[in-house]
Amino acid sequence: MPRGRGTDLLPVRNTGSDVHPTGQQPSRLPRRSPLPRRRPQGEASVRLGWRLLAAGCLSWGLGNFYWSWNELVVHAEVLFPSPADIGYLLFPLLATVGLWLIAGWTSLGSRVTVLLDGLIVGCALFVIGWSLTVREVWEAGSDSVLGFVVSMAYPVFDIVLATVVVLLAARTRRGSRGIGLLLLLGLTGMTISDVLFALDTSAGTYYSGQNSDAGWFFAFAAYAAAGWLATRRPMTFDHTGVMARWQTTLPYAPFGLAALVVAGQTLTGIRVDAPEAVALMIGFLLILLRQLSTLLHNSTLTRTLRHQAYHDPLTGLGNRALFMERLEGALGAGQPVAIVYLDLDDFKMINDSLGHDAGDVVLRTVSERLRVCFAEPDAIARFGGDEFAVLTGRVHGLPGLAQRLLGLLHEPVEVGTRTVRLGASVGLAVSDGSFSSEDLRKNVDLAMYAAKAQGKDSYAMFEPSMRHGFDQEVRLRAELRKALTDRTLHVAFQPIVALGERRVAGVEALARWQHPELGTVQPDMFVPVAERAGLIGDLGLLVLRRACAEFAVWPGSHTAYLSVNVSPSQMLDASFPSKVVATLYEAGMRPGQLVLEVTENVLADESEVIGTLRRLREFGIRIAIDDFGTGYASLRYLHRFPADIVKIDRTYVQDIARDPAAVHILGTLWQLFGALGLTAIAEGIEDEAQAAMLVELGCKAGQGFLYGRPGPSTPSPSTLSAPTEPNRRTRLRRWPPSGPARRCPERRRPGSTWSPTR
Repeated sequence: MPRGRGTDLLPVRNTGSDVHPTGQQPSRLPRRSPLPRRRPQGEASVRLGWRLLAAGCLSWGLGNFYWSWNELVVHAEVLFPSPADIGYLLFPLLATVGLWLIAGWTSLGSRVTVLLDGLIVGCALFVIGWSLTVREVWEAGSDSVLGFVVSMAYPVFDIVLATVVVLLAARTRRGSRGIGLLLLLGLTGMTISDVLFALDTSAGTYYSGQNSDAGWFFAFAAYAAAGWLATRRPMTFDHTGVMARWQTTLPYAPFGLAALVVAGQTLTGIRVDAPEAVALMIGFLLILLRQLSTLLHNSTLTRTLRHQAYHDPLTGLGNRALFMERLEGALGAGQPVAIVYLDLDDFKMINDSLGHDAGDVVLRTVSERLRVCFAEPDAIARFGGDEFAVLTGRVHGLPGLAQRLLGLLHEPVEVGTRTVRLGASVGLAVSDGSFSSEDLRKNVDLAMYAAKAQGKDSYAMFEPSMRHGFDQEVRLRAELRKALTDRTLHVAFQPIVALGERRVAGVEALARWQHPELGTVQPDMFVPVAERAGLIGDLGLLVLRRACAEFAVWPGSHTAYLSVNVSPSQMLDASFPSKVVATLYEAGMRPGQLVLEVTENVLADESEVIGTLRRLREFGIRIAIDDFGTGYASLRYLHRFPADIVKIDRTYVQDIARDPAAVHILGTLWQLFGALGLTAIAEGIEDEAQAAMLVELGCKAGQGFLYGRPGPSTPSPSTLSAPTEPNRRTRLRRWPPSGPARRCPERRRPGSTWSPTR
């Protein structure tokens, strides 16, 4: 039986050892992975590795064919060396290179470590192999130099291949260890047969078909099983550098076994040959070098871990731990310091509407702009989410720095095909030497919330009075949460009047809170508190349900509509349209009777809010843009926004009777809205002069104190002047009637097929 080396491993897809980040990343802002990970091996290298394995199998097959043909068919003596030896020796050489490429040891660090481990294992296997077979081959010699070289090449190539297979099996991941184990078993079977073949050949007792040949059959069976498993579950390898305990013993266990072999030879009186001693000495020196490499690697790893412990992986900025360490050090040294605390406005909307990849792009952009505004020795940190902080020694001129920072943030950010404009609330606090780090952080936090209370996209310097405001904020949050639970908030209504006919065309529902101690809490106070506390969704839904229930029992509801304000945060709830439709169904209202008002600021990033509004319109619910002219709206947004009504902000109406420019502006707006098919409503009408001017300009609807303040009912007919046409009486009905609100299923027309799911 000829000597054989082979494998039936099939080419498999390389899945790599890591998970690729998905999602589009701009070229100027590359994604930074939270942990250092290696990219999957290139497909070209893997394909080349499997081709080399295939070529090695082919060469072994050709060598075996030549041997078998001469020995079994033509019964000719096979000379040594012969062409068969070329095929046999090419297999371990090509297989070694192929397995190296498949394993993906391409980085410098992995190559050095694996090379050292391989040399140590190789030296150990050489010492063991010398005592088993190599010594006899060496001492037997050959009739020619070529024959001697070929004879020595067999055990040496076996050792090299065994080294690579051992290293490969040790670094396969858990799911691929079965394949690695089969490769090891195959190598073991082949090694046993090779050793027995060499011993029998030296003794002249070898003949084809003896029991020692079973190892080769076992080896090929194991290789075939490994190849079959590889087609079902591709091999993956661990390149992270983190090894199990048993893996750390890999280069040392074989060397220890070799040392025991040499020690056993010495104790039994068998001489230790020079090749053994040299190989053992080289292995020892390589172990020392391996230890030095490990120390250097651990030092680098320690620095890497320290950097990771003190830095944010996404932006590369310092994290809270580094910031607090710097802050404690500065305060301990008595240095004057200031904190600039930044919280992005409406960042959750970007994440929810455009996705977290877009949010990552925004956060990295903010970090770059912070670096532009603040340089060393200022410490910039990301606290998490959309919160950033800067520790600076520039305690003077902080307002100017804040203004510059806000200006940088206002520059548009390209996120794929979208353009996002950022805003932030910035808090400023300075240490006067009497504050601890905790006090200073509380102060800057209060200043940031004060900036948000000013309407966002602004900055505020800490003042002692803010502590009282903070306590009040905490109190209002708790009591507002209780009021929502107890449903003690109520709804007030303000009429929307058809100006030409002087009749109530609709009503706007407004939330009101009567506090048992504070009295009437104004909406501009508790609504921002609800937004900051995350209660705006519950508040909006409570107002919608109560307003629909009360409006449905008003006798004039069949000729009017109900207008309710909703928050952009509610629009991000995918179930919001269904909740609205269910509320209408419970109250017995038709979808066309409801108008939902949203501020134009939701149009700034053309977010998923627009998709939600389109769904609402599909149900038949109308959409109104509230406070037009005070936010981000432009003609492009107005054209693309799914709206039916535009409510002109009161600032355009106030000076209409005195300012000719205001008249021209409103006249142009009414022409524009008419061309776009939008209904315009003027807000803030307070006197008859304003109303008359608006009628002349073509305004058909309006609301304001002239027609009634928000309250539990519409103004009575006596509060309105007589209509311009004779014999037309004012059509105003008082609502809601006395008594509790009740459901009015009769509002639905008999036979109507409308339902909450329609």
